[in-house]
Amino acid sequence: MHSTRSASALQSALQYALAAAGAFAISALAPVHAQSHDGPGVNGAVIGDVLYSNDSDRFNEERGNLGYLFANGWGLGASLTHYSAPDWAATGRGAYGLYREHDAQQTVDARLGVMDTDGHTTVTGTLDYMRHITADTGLGVSAERDVVDSIVGIEKGLTYNSLMLVLDHQFTPRFTVGAVAGAFRFSDDNTRPLLRTRWNYELVANSGLNAYIKTRTYYDSNPYQGNYFSPRWLNEYSGGLSWRTALNDKVVFFVNADAGRQNTSDANTNIWSARIGLQNHRSRTVQWQIAVETTNDRAAGFVSSGGGYRYTSVTGRLMFPLN
Repeated sequence: MHSTRSASALQSALQYALAAAGAFAISALAPVHAQSHDGPGVNGAVIGDVLYSNDSDRFNEERGNLGYLFANGWGLGASLTHYSAPDWAATGRGAYGLYREHDAQQTVDARLGVMDTDGHTTVTGTLDYMRHITADTGLGVSAERDVVDSIVGIEKGLTYNSLMLVLDHQFTPRFTVGAVAGAFRFSDDNTRPLLRTRWNYELVANSGLNAYIKTRTYYDSNPYQGNYFSPRWLNEYSGGLSWRTALNDKVVFFVNADAGRQNTSDANTNIWSARIGLQNHRSRTVQWQIAVETTNDRAAGFVSSGGGYRYTSVTGRLMFPLN
């Protein structure tokens, strides 16, 4: 969700075609392996993800990423995004470098590249790093630079930078608390300090059935500019249930739903969200997931809509090791 004004000389280098949906589809034909393998094979891996989203303002986004990871975890990728609304459309194209490392001690997912969206060219990237500092505690950092993907944000070439500290602690085998604290800096001179928490309790040991509470709090230094949803302040909380279970030795089913309250400087609203999906078992070498999510929470993205808002997305991802 993001964009910026940059050197137009880079735009001519951004000519890519992408078939990430087709790459995701081949996961259904993937061979089965006995050992778990969360990474590239001896000959690397094909990775991809797709997203389709639609909201009650009839703003649509279709996005695909397709890449190749070498056996050492480094890789290259390309992306294609199409945005549309009544009497309006825009396209984004990009290329990036990748790094991925997942082991028992730490996880690293990084991406850095260049994106051209509706004639605005900018550097984009993400970094997610998490390390187990004790058996019960994980500490990490998450950073991102991207395009503000509202209509006004895309037309103006707005971008954001974010930096977050991430903490996850398991107090008991069934009770875990996670927290994310940091800030967003938008290119329209708005700074947003943010704190999110999630409190999770497994209702029945080893059942996959959990109850959770999640919270979000932030403050905008330069609100109400009309570029995206930006109240002076926001506080929200919600509670719900999640369930995750293996349907067989190949497929895992997951679902969650929650409801709560969002309070802002100018409105108070009941909020809800739900997500359902399937993914393959971790004992399989090829990793894939598909999910559907829906919510009425405007703070989930950069929309600037008023009351009665609804957002729905379908996502898929694939990692296909080459052995």
